[in-house]
Amino acid sequence: MTRILAVETSGDYASAALLADGEVVCNIFKEKNRHTESLISLADEVLCGKNLKVADMDAVAFGAGPGAFTGLRVACGVAQGLAWAIGKPTVQVGNLAAAAYALFESHPEVKRVCVVNDARMHECYTASFERDPEGGMPDEVRAPELVKPEDVVQILRQDNVQAVIGTALAAYAEEILVPEGVVAIETEQVSAGQIVELAAVMMKAGLVTDPHLAAPLYVRNRVALTIEQRRAGEKL
Repeated sequence: MTRILAVETSGDYASAALLADGEVVCNIFKEKNRHTESLISLADEVLCGKNLKVADMDAVAFGAGPGAFTGLRVACGVAQGLAWAIGKPTVQVGNLAAAAYALFESHPEVKRVCVVNDARMHECYTASFERDPEGGMPDEVRAPELVKPEDVVQILRQDNVQAVIGTALAAYAEEILVPEGVVAIETEQVSAGQIVELAAVMMKAGLVTDPHLAAPLYVRNRVALTIEQRRAGEKL
């Protein structure tokens, strides 16, 4: 059976997950902005829980984004290092696609969904997906992009979705107006558990990457803050 280790640090929390023997085990460290020091420990914990080593993996997956610039680099770098060390491929999983895939798995009645995550700075990461009839990789209806909360309603109408999910629903509740007939489902940050489940689907389809070619998905050009912006409490 396929064995995959996944790491995820696109948002506030770090997580690691293991798919082995058809079972997913996920550990989440819910302390903000401590990705670097917690990620390797989380990965070690999920491996030790199954008496496995990194060398036993068939691939190493990571949440490729979109998300926080520093967090994406941490997950990508860890996945690259581990995969290179064992001579196995990486699987770069889009966070929005992983959220959509999880939604399709839990809500079989939904055929098309829009994922809207909080991107901070009064913006949202969004993308729309359609269910694959065979349960495979969700079909991308709208590629990941950065939009203002007030623009979401137009996207929901244009993409003719049945549901909208994501962390932005709570963050911008007064500005994201959900049209009648569209079900709104608040969700938390995507975890490595969701990343590893879609990674297995992608690996089966041959959607893997050599470690040295792995890269995060950025949809925002601005990746750093000035000293004054940091003092004012702004975050990327």
